[in-house]
Amino acid sequence: MLYLLAATMNYFYLPNISDSNQKLEGDEFTHCTRVLRSRVGDHIGILDGKGGFYHAEITSIQGKNLDFRVLEKEHKPAKPFHHHIAIAPTKNIDRIEWFVEKACELGVDEISFILTKNSERNKLRIDRLEKKAISALKQSKSGFLTNINTLVKFPVFIKSIAGSKAARHIAYVADGLPYFADQIRPASSILTLIGPEGDFDPSEVEMAMDNGFEKICLGNNTLRTETAGIVAAQFVNISNKC
Repeated sequence: MLYLLAATMNYFYLPNISDSNQKLEGDEFTHCTRVLRSRVGDHIGILDGKGGFYHAEITSIQGKNLDFRVLEKEHKPAKPFHHHIAIAPTKNIDRIEWFVEKACELGVDEISFILTKNSERNKLRIDRLEKKAISALKQSKSGFLTNINTLVKFPVFIKSIAGSKAARHIAYVADGLPYFADQIRPASSILTLIGPEGDFDPSEVEMAMDNGFEKICLGNNTLRTETAGIVAAQFVNISNKC
């Protein structure tokens, strides 16, 4: 299968590839031509972020446009589960960018950012985080681009997921809580809440539980926010054998 051989060529992101749109522009053009110095006749890979893998040949480079023709295409089936992580952004932006990059490489389907009572950061540049997600897509070749949602207040987020049928879990530091890995049901939708360094305020935990969330722990050690997010992502992957 084409996507299993993806590491043999350089891949680029084009979300709306079609018979009439086979052109790289902007950042992808710059990366292809100026960083990797690709030339006419070179073979490249294209990812549409929706499971599509395209093997293409560069046919023209003019100005700031690169044209290509598709030689082969294949579609990777979606996973049987969906993991949505809602996380409080860290004070250090590098740490939350690292989390986004690694969570996307691990195949987290959706990341939301929540402003909690103990949050240390109340602003985010979502465009930078979306670029991290695209970079992770090309690195991991998972086939599916992670959806990055804007920062919202905790109560607003809780209200926004009222109709979701996902199993809901909130990571919390307390004795006697069930281990997250033991609560995961494979091949299902899962929503995991990860709090800030000071943890969720008790009133937020109560609000979450009133809206169908179960308190869980991620292990015996107290983890940084971004580490907790990665641990949660990997627990879900292991439970689904991927």
